[in-house]
Amino acid sequence: MKIRTLFIIALIFFSISSIITYAVYCSSTMSGVAKSQYERICSDIAVNEAENVSQYVKNLNSVTSIVAHNEALASSDLKNEDGRTAAIDTASAYLNGEAGIRRILILDKNGEILIEAAPSSDVNYKLFEKTELDSMIQGDSYVSVILDSNDKAVDYEIVCPYIADDRIFMVYFNNSEFDSIIKAGLFPGSGRVIMVDGMGHVVDSSYQGVISDLAGSGSNSEWIEIKNVIDDSSKLNSSVYFEARRTPMVSYTVRCTGGVNWYVSSITESDRAYNQSSAASSSVAGLVAGLCVLFIAVYVVAVILVTRPLNKIESTLTKIHRGDHDSRVEITGRNEYGDIATAFNNLLDNVVVSERRYRTIVEMSDDIVFEWNLKTNNITFSNNFNKKFSYRAPSDHFSDCFFLKGKVHPEDNEQYRKDLAKLEKGEEFKDNTYRWKNIYGDYIWMQMKTSTIRDNDGNVAKIIGVLSDVDRAKKGELQLIKRASYDALTGVYNRETIENVINNEIAKVAEGSDNFAILFVDIDDFKIYNDQYSHATGDQVLKFVTSSITEIIDDFGFIGRYGGDEFIVCVRNVSTNAPENIARDILAKLKAGFVCDTDDHLTVSVSIGVYIVSTGEKTVEEIISIADDAMYRIKKNGKSSFGIVNDQ
Repeated sequence: MKIRTLFIIALIFFSISSIITYAVYCSSTMSGVAKSQYERICSDIAVNEAENVSQYVKNLNSVTSIVAHNEALASSDLKNEDGRTAAIDTASAYLNGEAGIRRILILDKNGEILIEAAPSSDVNYKLFEKTELDSMIQGDSYVSVILDSNDKAVDYEIVCPYIADDRIFMVYFNNSEFDSIIKAGLFPGSGRVIMVDGMGHVVDSSYQGVISDLAGSGSNSEWIEIKNVIDDSSKLNSSVYFEARRTPMVSYTVRCTGGVNWYVSSITESDRAYNQSSAASSSVAGLVAGLCVLFIAVYVVAVILVTRPLNKIESTLTKIHRGDHDSRVEITGRNEYGDIATAFNNLLDNVVVSERRYRTIVEMSDDIVFEWNLKTNNITFSNNFNKKFSYRAPSDHFSDCFFLKGKVHPEDNEQYRKDLAKLEKGEEFKDNTYRWKNIYGDYIWMQMKTSTIRDNDGNVAKIIGVLSDVDRAKKGELQLIKRASYDALTGVYNRETIENVINNEIAKVAEGSDNFAILFVDIDDFKIYNDQYSHATGDQVLKFVTSSITEIIDDFGFIGRYGGDEFIVCVRNVSTNAPENIARDILAKLKAGFVCDTDDHLTVSVSIGVYIVSTGEKTVEEIISIADDAMYRIKKNGKSSFGIVNDQ
C-alpha cells in the first residue's frame, strides 16, 4: 500500500473519530446544560412569583389595616342597631373600589358575625371555623372558598384578617389580581404555578382544594410531592423530580418572605428540558454525517492534488485569525493556483478593509450594536456595551443576555416585557425607549431600533439592532413637558394642568369612586406683603403657602396655582380625609407663619371655599366657580376661615 494511501486512511480515521467524539461530548454537555437551565427557569419563576405574592399580601394588609382603623368601624357599638347600621354603611363605602374589596365582615372573638357589608349580588361562600380563625396570623392572607348551590367549591377569594381587641375584621378581595399573578408565571406548554396558603388551600389557574385532601386522594402524585416539600422544609428551594401519571415531572417550591405563610411551587414536565438539546443533538448528528462524507472527499483531493498550496492558504488564514491582517498568500506561478491565490488575496483585502471600516465606525459611535440569532437563540453586543453597562453575561444565550437580566426602570418594565415578547416574534422596533441602569447605577433613557434578516423561506433568522443613548434629549423633553405643566414660581400645577387633573377626578366619581373635595384658597390681603416688604417677600409667601398645603395633602391630594394669590386644592376620598379637618390644618399651619428673608416672622391668613363633589354631572368650571363663591362669602364675613358646600 502506498504511503499516500496510508496517510489518507490515517487522516480520515483520526478526523472522523475526533468529530464523532466531539459530537458525543457536545450532545452530553447540551443535555446537562438544558437540565440546569430548565431548573433555573423553574426556580426563577417560583421565586419571582413568591415575591409577587408577598407584595400582593402586603398591599392587601395595608388596605385591611385602613379599613380596621376606620373610627366608625373600630369603635362603634355593634350590639346596638344604630351602631350596626352606621358600621354597615361605612364598610359598604369600601366595596367595589380600586382596592378590589368584595365584602367586609366583622366578627366577635367567638367567630360570630356582628355585621356584614356585601353587594346585593354577593355569592355563597364558606365561613371559617373557630379553629381556623384562631390559627390566622395578623399580616397574612388566606383563600376563602366560593360555593355553588350544592355547597361545592367552584371559585375562591382572598381574605385578609385584622385581629383587634374585641373584634376580628375579615376583608374579602376579588381574585382577579391574584389570578394575574398566577398567569404571569405560567410556563410554555403544560407547566403551571401552584399557590398554597397557610391553611393548605391550593390555587393554580382555579381553586383545587386542601393540599392534605388532594394528597390523600392519591389521584395526582404532584399533590403528594408538594405536600412532602411543605412538610419537610429541607426540600424547599431545590428541584424535586417525580413521576405523575407516567409523566416525568420537576417542581421547585419556595416559601414567601416577610411573614407571609404562602408556598409557591412551579411544576412542569421535566422532559421538556431536553427538547431543544435533543433537536440540537440531532442537528449535530446530521452535521457529523455530512462532515464525515465531506472530509473523505476533501482529504483525498487535498492530499493528491493541492496539499502544498492549501497549506500555504491555511498558514495565511491562521496568521490573519491571530491578528496579522496584512498577511497574504504567496503567489509562486501563473497557473490555476496563482489565479486562486490572487483572487483570495483580493477577497482578503476587501474583507479586511470592510471589517476595519465597520469596527472603526462602531467603536467611534456611542451606539451599541447587537445581533440576535433567532435560530440559535444567541445574542451578541458590540464592545462599547461594556462602557455603558456593568452587566456581564455568562454566555451568549438569550436566557443570560442583558435584555432579560438588565435592570429596567420599574415604571417601564411592564411595557418593556410586552415589547420584548413582540421582538421575539420578529417585529421591528423604530422608536422604543426605556430606562436601563447604567454602569454608574443611574437609570438612563435608551432608544432601541431593529431590523430583521429573513432566510430563504421568509422566516426571521436574525434581528440586528442599535441601542442609542437618548438620555439627554429625553430628559430635556420631559423637562419641557414639566415646565408646561407646572407653575414656575411655586413648582405646583399651573391653571391648565389643575383643571385637567380635576377632570380626571370627576370621571372617577362618575364611575363610582369615592367623593372628592375642591378647596379654593385665597390669601387674605396679599397686597400688604408686596407693599410693606417687597415683591420677593410676596413670592416667599406664595411658596410658603404651597409647601405648607403640600405637606398636609401630599398622600391624598394635589394643589395648583390658579392665578396670582389663588390656589386650588383637590382632596381625594373625603370619607376618609374630612375636608373640614384639612381646611383647619391649612389655616393653623399658615397662621404659624415663617421667617422671611428680611428676618421678619410673617403669618399668613387665607379664606377657603370648600365644595364636596359627589357626582360627575358638573364641569370643572362649575365646580371651581362654586368653591370660589364659597370662598368669597368667607371673605365678606371676616376672612381667615372656611365654608363648605355639598351637592344637593
